[in-house]
Order: sequence, then structure tokens, then C-alpha cells
Amino acid sequence: MSYSIEVVSPVARKISVSVPAEEVNAALSAAAKAVGANVTLPGFRKGKAPAAVIEKRLTAEVYARASESMVNKQVEEILGKENLKPLSKMDFDGDPIARGKDLNFSFSFETLPEIALPEDLSALSVAMGPTEATAEDVEEFAMGIRRRFATLEDVQEQRLPENGEIVTIDVDGEVEGKPVEGMKVREYSIQLTEPQEGKQFSELDNIIRRLRPGEEGDGSMPCPDDHPDPSLRGKTADLHVKLHKIQKQILPELDEEFAKKAGFKDVEALNKALSEQAAHAKASSARSEAEQALLDSCLEGLEFPLPETVVTAQQAEYENELRGYLQQQGLEKNAIEDSLKTMHEETRKQGEERARAFVFLAALAQREKLTVSPQELDYQIMRMASQYGEDFRKLRDALYSNGAVADIRERMLNQKALALMFDKAQKTAKEASAN
Repeated sequence: MSYSIEVVSPVARKISVSVPAEEVNAALSAAAKAVGANVTLPGFRKGKAPAAVIEKRLTAEVYARASESMVNKQVEEILGKENLKPLSKMDFDGDPIARGKDLNFSFSFETLPEIALPEDLSALSVAMGPTEATAEDVEEFAMGIRRRFATLEDVQEQRLPENGEIVTIDVDGEVEGKPVEGMKVREYSIQLTEPQEGKQFSELDNIIRRLRPGEEGDGSMPCPDDHPDPSLRGKTADLHVKLHKIQKQILPELDEEFAKKAGFKDVEALNKALSEQAAHAKASSARSEAEQALLDSCLEGLEFPLPETVVTAQQAEYENELRGYLQQQGLEKNAIEDSLKTMHEETRKQGEERARAFVFLAALAQREKLTVSPQELDYQIMRMASQYGEDFRKLRDALYSNGAVADIRERMLNQKALALMFDKAQKTAKEASAN
């Protein structure tokens, strides 16, 4: 076997391969033997028909098996020898396999570009926030548990809503006298909260807080800078709001009764578990923020070409996240798709930013020779099955059959690369922000 590599672009390669006739003949004979092992032909016992007879009678199956086996073998060998990592599906071109003839084929794909990776990961440094949970952290975590098990009770009296209560509203928005589909929601429930320090209530909040159940009100507000439709950003939107009902959250007490319902021996065991979970959440959050900061610092000012395959995949992932968010806001399917069309340039930029991180970590994982074992992959699929209430074996089979398992493996490799970089980097204490 001989081959040559054409550098089509910094992120694309075309490899031309020539396999001599004797190797082709050997592959066909091996394929015929494998196919014939389970075949019964007239005049022969099962699996005893000569390879030449099998090749003649079952030509299509034998040639297809030989071609697939030989091409896969050559591709795997070349990629390993040249240390190339395909990031796209491979595009094959070539002549059909034939006995007694050389097999010539080529395959093209996008791959990792040259990236100036940090040579010594231990020379990196990152500021890290506190990892130990305070009493306030534990209290906040416990409050989250209480909210998760809270019940809702309708407010019967005719009064204005208060902080912490949940209101159900209709909203209609217009810009320059024209209805905006993205500002039309029905039976939408939100919880009223105090604005963050230094910020004020939104105009929508102000309208809601002036209404009693059954009442309607109007107001106006500037379209936010992150509005899905770029043409509306900064323009004034006129809002019409109808308040349907107000509901109170009835929070359970973390007492003995609640502890037993939650599967704990007593309230002491419950409180211990809450403290441990709050501590774990605090440490995980601090690490996650520091990992992202470290990755951002490595990418800052670093220039390298991006494979289009990765950009489009990351853009599609971001758009799916936006779909979920807009669905939660009550938008209809057509309105969501229209909004995404107007956001194409923005989602493209997000795709490029995410692709930069993906490619950087993939290159680091390759340099450090990181791998994902079959057991690690199965464990990840098991977690996914548990999260979505799916049968593990069915989900595993589906992911392997549709090729999605390759994406999962790539994500796990990137996570390992980021964890390695973080673990080796020097950590410093993050300075507390000034009030």
C-alpha cells in the first residue's frame, strides 16, 4: 500500500491510496471465506463451499465486505501513522474493487489545524473562588430543595402581587404599531423577585405589580440588546399585559415529616445530607468557573483556522439551546424559527466561539494522548439513560447505530483535556469583588 497526502487547506486533507493487486486478491479471498462460513450451497455442506465458488455465486456480498474491510484497514493505518484526527465525515472516491487489479481510492476530510498549545501546563495559572460552603450557601441550597417540593395556592383576594409570588399573564407587544410575534405569550407564569443590587424592576415587572387578577395594563420598554430579532434591538416596545391569577408558594418545612418522606432517618440526617450536597455544589461551581476562565485565558489572542464542520455543528447546538429557551417563553414553533433566521449572524458567531474552544481542547487531547475507554463511554450513556428515563441498552444501541456515540466520545475527550489543564495549572485565590 502506498499513499500521498494533499494539503487542501490548513484544516482539510485529501489522501490518495493505491493498494496492489496481490493485497486486493488476498482481501477478496478472506472475504469469500468469511461469507462462506455460514452459507449452504447446492452440492456442498454448510461452510464447505470453496472460496472461489462463494466469490462467483455471491459476488456483490463478497466484494462489498472485502472493500469495506480493506479500505477501513488502510484508512485507520494512515491516520494513525500521520497522527491525523478527522473532524468531519470522510468523503470517499475511487474505482470499484476488482480481482487482479490495483485498488485506487481517495478520501477527504477536515482535521485539526496547527495550534500553538501551551507547552507546559503547569506554568498556567488561574484564580479560583472559594470552594467551601458557608452557612448562607447551605441555607440557599436548602431553600432550593424546599422550592422544588413547594405547592401552589391561588390568592383569592383582589390585591396586587407581592415578591415571591407567581403570576400568570398574557403579554402582547408592538413595535412602531406592528405586533411582534416574539412578544406575544399566553398563560405565561413567572415568579416576582427583587431586582439584583444596583438594578431596577423591568417595565414588564412594573406593569404586573400595578395589576390585580383580571385587570389589564400598558407600558413601554426598550427592546433588550439580546433580543432574538436584531432589527428590534434598542427600539421601543409597547406592552399590553393581562394578569390572570396570583399564586403563593407554600414551602415545606424541613422537619421530621419531610425528612422521612425524602427517605432519611431523621431531620439530622437530612441536614447533614444538605450540608454535604451544598459543599459539593459550591466546590463544583468554583471549579467549573475556574476551568472556563483558564480556557478563556488560553484562547485569548490565539488565532487558528476553524474547520467548517465544527463551526456548523456548534452553531446548530447553540440554536437548539435557543429553541428550548424560546419555547419556555411561550413562543410558537413558527415564531421561534423566524426568530432564529433573523439571528443567523449572531448564532454563527456563537458557533465560531464554541468551535474555537472545541478545537483547542481536541488538539490538546490529541497531544496528550488522552483516551476514553469503552467502560467510561458506557457509564456516560448510563447516566444519560437515567437522566432521560430511557432503557440503557436501547439507548446505547441507538447511539452506536446513528453514530452519535462519536460525538459523546469527543465531548468526553475535551472534558478530560480541560480537567488535565486545570489540574496541572497553578491556582490562586480570587480577590473578592468590591461592592
